[in-house]
Amino acid sequence: MTPSRTVVLTGARAPVALDLARRFAEADWGVIVADSEPNLTARSRAVQRSYRVPSARFRPAEFARAVAGIARRHQSDLIVPTCEETFWLSAVLGSQHAVVGLEPDLTLLRDQLFAPASDVLARLHHKGEFAALLGELGLPHPRTEVISSAIEWRRRRAAASGRTSGARVVKPAFSRFGTRTVMLAGGEPLPDVDRITADQPWLIQERVTGRELCTYAVAIAGRLTAFVLYEPVSRAGHGAGVVFERIAESSPVHGAARSLAEALAAGVGLTGQFGLDLLHTDAGLTILECNPRATSGIHLFAPADRIAEAFRPATAELITASREVVRLGLPHLMYGPSGVRSVGDAADFVRRLEAPDVLREPGDRVALPTLTRSLIVQLRTARTARVSLLDASTHDIEWNGEPVRMPSAAFPPLWADAFVDAVARAGGTRAVAANVDAELSVVEIGDERLPMTVPSSISRRPSVRSAASDPQSYVVSPVTHYLHYAREEVGELRSRAARLAARGLLRCLGAALARTHVDDVAFVGNALVSTNLHPQVAEAELAALTAVLRSTHPHLAIGWRSVHGRGSLMPEMLRRCGYRLIPARSVLFTDTRGAAWAHVRDTVRDRAVYEKSAYRARPAVIDPATGMSSLPVRERIAQLYTQLYVDKYSRLNPRYSAAFIGAAQQSGLLEFTVLEHEVDARIDGVFGFRVADGFLAAPVLGYDTTLPQELGLYRMLSYLVARTAHENGVQLHNSSGVAEFKRNRGAESEFEYTAVYTGHLPWHRRAGWCLLETVVRTVAVPLVLREGL
Repeated sequence: MTPSRTVVLTGARAPVALDLARRFAEADWGVIVADSEPNLTARSRAVQRSYRVPSARFRPAEFARAVAGIARRHQSDLIVPTCEETFWLSAVLGSQHAVVGLEPDLTLLRDQLFAPASDVLARLHHKGEFAALLGELGLPHPRTEVISSAIEWRRRRAAASGRTSGARVVKPAFSRFGTRTVMLAGGEPLPDVDRITADQPWLIQERVTGRELCTYAVAIAGRLTAFVLYEPVSRAGHGAGVVFERIAESSPVHGAARSLAEALAAGVGLTGQFGLDLLHTDAGLTILECNPRATSGIHLFAPADRIAEAFRPATAELITASREVVRLGLPHLMYGPSGVRSVGDAADFVRRLEAPDVLREPGDRVALPTLTRSLIVQLRTARTARVSLLDASTHDIEWNGEPVRMPSAAFPPLWADAFVDAVARAGGTRAVAANVDAELSVVEIGDERLPMTVPSSISRRPSVRSAASDPQSYVVSPVTHYLHYAREEVGELRSRAARLAARGLLRCLGAALARTHVDDVAFVGNALVSTNLHPQVAEAELAALTAVLRSTHPHLAIGWRSVHGRGSLMPEMLRRCGYRLIPARSVLFTDTRGAAWAHVRDTVRDRAVYEKSAYRARPAVIDPATGMSSLPVRERIAQLYTQLYVDKYSRLNPRYSAAFIGAAQQSGLLEFTVLEHEVDARIDGVFGFRVADGFLAAPVLGYDTTLPQELGLYRMLSYLVARTAHENGVQLHNSSGVAEFKRNRGAESEFEYTAVYTGHLPWHRRAGWCLLETVVRTVAVPLVLREGL
């Protein structure tokens, strides 16, 4: 018999998708499922066809196109996402970018997608925004404070020091399964947390104690069509539930929970699946969080409950669940014993083994090989992405507030072409930086054009220049970056034994890097500066460019410098494309988009130094005829940079000439601000900066080091760079160096990476990079963390 209707279910890896597939099939729906991983639901008897699709998180446009194509092929009536791929499908629909070739798919998705609009989803998923929404609707929730910068967090932590405070909960605005949530007892200080920005804020909530309950509901146009209240009586650690017991409809708390769900759905005009995390206290119910997707309550709906009808607009009655208790068998066996603390707990664990197992439903049991395969996939993801096993289950579909990048017809910016041409006119890379010998060209990735460097001559014999032979700058040489810089730092070690050991290790590493030609690498996006600000590109575009470069440069590794994950998925996309991520340096970021940075004590003092000085900042004057400053000004800029970064710090830094300053100005790579003395118009300080993709970097900075330190030239420049980032509404990429100075002005440390692809190279070439990564991760990174660099 041909089914009367067809539904496409996405997120098929989840047990909720498996149960939903069964319930739709029992209601005479044809069930098609899709996921980007091998999944539990694919082998279910309820499923007519299963598809592998691109990752929602890393390839959202392709994912949306694939789902729409499946729906069109099977003439579906409904598309029902079950996990966090919901956010990406809605985000694609809500994207404000010009979309190329996706218009028919978007129309089909818009007509059939059973999910809220992207703005509604964002408010429900962002825990801080959700608390604000509950306040607007007059629904009970804990007092919540949203912290949007590391500076605010430290200030809040210091303000609470020495004071008695009540019990609190701190957690990221975007998270799942309760991961990274910290429970604080009364008077306990706020913990140190990683990365707090306006894009990734954290919450401080009043800690409410009570019985933890959850809901699952379906709503259409703000009206509930299905509802169940349940209790996760056994969990995987402190996170996701593995055994679920239904709360009877006759219970007073059931009616109260349903009223809260109805009020929320009506308040936002919700269409889709959603769940609430609640606490039942003596004062009643309090709403903690919302999960705007399918939740485990769906397992409590039996075939006779007709849950599939809840997804039809014509449904008049509220559909409720009838199962008393269900469990996820394998997770229950894995995690249940850890919750046994007493004889009573042991008895409960044994008793719950008799509950129906969602994964082993009679007539539709998930085979052990299928379960094993799914577990292996998660283990592999956990290992390669360096996340927990629980986080690995949603790694390629989760949404943490990132904007969706859609392919567009925008004309690509031409700064890279102009920079390459300007360097060529100046006489090549050695003319603009004396210790840089490379060939510059331009490559295209998606709708972006980026500069690329390749060695002027590929290594033919094992040789790594010694420090005495004036090696190339680190901007084109991994050997200089990882080896020669380390040699310079060895002398700073206090222990003689440590110095000897370090020199021996570096000598062996140098020999290995020489034989494996590690310097033979094509660097994409490399503009010969310390910090390259990379655009947000799609994973498919990365994969396509890598394939092209493998073919055009078969003897070169393919690399990206300055790779970081602050507000970017680029590290993970590169890893998924086969790149090795090697920690390169500890860099510092300051979130200068708000006002907090300007009120940090040392920043206030720096501003006072500038305002009371005889100096004023102004843009470097550009001659309209040449597109660059006069030769004396360019020479002075190069001189000030050299005094600081080459003469004072290291000759391994790029040794820029006036020609580089001109090429950077002509192409638009950098803008320059000079610090000019009011009396004699002498330029005593300068910074060259670039604003791109949400960040400002100032890779060229210098001042007259012969002048008295008491003038505070570096402090003035530090303030001016941060002020410029604030005026542009972006975060400040503070690069590396003088870490304590920058932290005292609100900066946060994070690792930046060199990403390198070597899959097309001989095994001995790959071995060199493998050895380098091993040494960096086991020796250099622990040292940096220990020293707080």
